[in-house]
Amino acid sequence: MVSLVQVSPLIELGSYSALFLSMAYGARRYNYPKPWAEGERRIAAEAKKERDKQKCME
Repeated sequence: MVSLVQVSPLIELGSYSALFLSMAYGARRYNYPKPWAEGERRIAAEAKKERDKQKCME
């Protein structure tokens, strides 16, 4: 079995910093499209109400 290698604390800090930043970026990117999708769903629901209202009037 291979013995562990001593890694510089600066390299460890950089590694964990990159990991944390990538997780934060991924979370932000994952949540970004949601407001647009909510707006599109709201517009589609309003359009459906209008279509239903038109069908009822006919």
